[in-house]
Amino acid sequence: MEKVYEKEFNETIYFDQDEKATITIQKTGSLLMVLRKGISSLKLHLKLEADSQSKILLYNQSASTLSVDLEVEVKKDAKSEIGFLDMEESDVTFKQKAFLKESGADIKLMSAQLGQADTTKLNDIEILHEASHTFGYMENFSVLFDRAHYEMVANGNIQKGCYGSQSHQTTRVLTLGKDHKAQVIPLLLIDENDVKASHAQTIGQPDEEQLYYLKSRGLSQRQAMGLLSVGYLLPILELVSDEATKEKMREEMESKVGLYGHGKNS
Repeated sequence: MEKVYEKEFNETIYFDQDEKATITIQKTGSLLMVLRKGISSLKLHLKLEADSQSKILLYNQSASTLSVDLEVEVKKDAKSEIGFLDMEESDVTFKQKAFLKESGADIKLMSAQLGQADTTKLNDIEILHEASHTFGYMENFSVLFDRAHYEMVANGNIQKGCYGSQSHQTTRVLTLGKDHKAQVIPLLLIDENDVKASHAQTIGQPDEEQLYYLKSRGLSQRQAMGLLSVGYLLPILELVSDEATKEKMREEMESKVGLYGHGKNS
């Protein structure tokens, strides 16, 4: 599949089977890509042309083991926020590489994953700076239940000659339940002096004082943990422009984390 957005856009694309797609964005807009039940593999190439502005969210609804390979090219003064939301009870391998090709290229990559019981989520994300004055940001959030396995390799790579560039990343993992495994590897590969770069990560259980306060307001232990989980995952929904769709996705998120007192991890 090939698609070109030559005008302003606000669209939803559904993937129902394995797909190899190229999408070119030339203007300003919002794109929601839903990976539905029948898909197990997606190879996606995004071309973000000069001066374009976009918000893009990949939303996993696949019931199968899923592999996503996403490559992004960002041209001069293009700005984009790209997210991956995954809350399914299935294993996922997510690979993403963004190439900041020309000066002024600006990208923010976000991921929000719910590690349901006994699932494996493997992630490898890189932002490669290939020009001066380019800007790359990563924000990764995950919530893990019993026996979930989560891995994140987050790589900010600034090549020689890319002066005036910035690479920043944050990964936060909230661990709930027991026997889970979380491994986060933050990398900064810097071959230029005149740059700014940082990384931060946290892996841990919910704050006991927060849980106590929420339970004092009448919430069960499961609902209290669910509410904290939503706080980790919710920011990614800012990439969704349609308010009705955003609200529906929020309700699905609340249900998945057990906020309503049911679900696999309740």
